[in-house]
Amino acid sequence: MPTGRIPGEPTLKMTIMRADEERLYLDYAANWPMRPEVWEAMGAELRHGYNPASAHAPGRMAHRCLELARGRIGELLGCARSCIYFTGGGTQSDNLAILGFVRAHEGSGPRVFVSQIEHKACLEAADRGGLEGARVFRIPVDRSGTLDLEWLRGRLEADPAAPTLISVMWANNEIGTVQAMDDIVALGHEHGALVHTDAVQAMGKVDVDLGRTPVDLLSATAHKLGGPVGIGLLYRRPGVTLEPLSYGGGQERSMWPGTQNPIGATGFATALALAVEEREAEVARWTALRDHLEGRLLAEIPDTRIHGGEAPLRLPNLVSVGIPGCDSGALLVSLDFEGIAASGGSACGSDSSVGSGVLDAIGVPGDAPYAAVRFSFGHETTRADVDRAADALARVAARVVALTA
Repeated sequence: MPTGRIPGEPTLKMTIMRADEERLYLDYAANWPMRPEVWEAMGAELRHGYNPASAHAPGRMAHRCLELARGRIGELLGCARSCIYFTGGGTQSDNLAILGFVRAHEGSGPRVFVSQIEHKACLEAADRGGLEGARVFRIPVDRSGTLDLEWLRGRLEADPAAPTLISVMWANNEIGTVQAMDDIVALGHEHGALVHTDAVQAMGKVDVDLGRTPVDLLSATAHKLGGPVGIGLLYRRPGVTLEPLSYGGGQERSMWPGTQNPIGATGFATALALAVEEREAEVARWTALRDHLEGRLLAEIPDTRIHGGEAPLRLPNLVSVGIPGCDSGALLVSLDFEGIAASGGSACGSDSSVGSGVLDAIGVPGDAPYAAVRFSFGHETTRADVDRAADALARVAARVVALTA
């Protein structure tokens, strides 16, 4: 039976999950340990670990490996392979979409709309665009993290001739709110705007079909799916103009120049194929785990709040819980001592309790102790795991609240 290991190398899954049998990993939203099937697929392509831009036979083999992965991803997303551009990750893809749009419309007064709860990669790229002449607007959200589309409609109608980009996360990485992307795309296109979505968290949990939801730009990354770290993609609809952010080569049709990564692309394609194949069954399983965990936390921890719990659409594998009167850092350290890996929000944020300001945007008070904990599930998470997490959080929270007081 295949072990999923590259000979001589320990798997990431083993490093995180099996080095200590007592540890429980519930931080899949930060990084999904690489799946054995992905190791196997990448290991099979190690012989093609050459520069795919080279004209000799080894280079042509590497190029074929790269293009097979690109074509497979295109099929899975419902788009032509020529619309997929490989990058170094989701942050790079977000930056290419937003700043590439701004720079392509330099001097034309471009507008960029981002929600208040975007990932920092989008918020800071938009702010940089503002320094380069774009007008930047932040779309408000309600207490569930759902966008105010009527607000957006009014702003779009105010200047219909301006080149406009709307950039909205399909699924929020901190509280799990899923936006109504079909409605956002329809609204944007009605007013001549382009729509970009950071779909990093949505992949594998939401049905991402570019034929049905025709966004103009989409960013994703492999390591949130059980693929390798260090490779992402940008989907660009034909006819959308972007200015590259770097120069010096013709790779990725000059949109993201630099030596390409065919082995990483193979891992990305394999991870995405597994996620798409398993999505329906896993969504049902994760939803049951999420609801069970939330029910226990609400019943057992006083004054607990489920962030995003009122949203019409939510990620099935993410629970974000808030506990008033509790120090967030102390709570997370205590959970770690209990052998449970969780997070306070975005792994990309320096502040574990607030991350990118999502909690501020949904109305969580910032002037009193308040702990935010995010649990996120993967394909190995079981009912026993979430019960263990609930037991530990209830026990630890009571202790930390007492100390905080």
